[in-house]
Amino acid sequence: MKGEYTASELVAGPVVWISFALLVFPLALGAIDTRLMTPLALPGYVIFVLMTVVGDVLPVVRNYGFRLYWLPFLLVCYGISVAIATGYYALRRR
Repeated sequence: MKGEYTASELVAGPVVWISFALLVFPLALGAIDTRLMTPLALPGYVIFVLMTVVGDVLPVVRNYGFRLYWLPFLLVCYGISVAIATGYYALRRR
């Protein structure tokens, strides 16, 4: 069965959780204490800033603070992690 991956590996496999952790945890640690902000937080920070820019354009979301963006940020990071896992498993199958 080498080269075939189940849906559970694509949705909740180790590649998904590793990439999710690399996107979320460095930024979350930096948000808690700025001394913990590392260069690893840059990809998550870029995603968060882009979501903030989109949120500032939308009139419904404009009046809310940054705390509103954390749940959508987690969902977007999870989606990106699933895409990364899909690409990883596609490359590995070759």
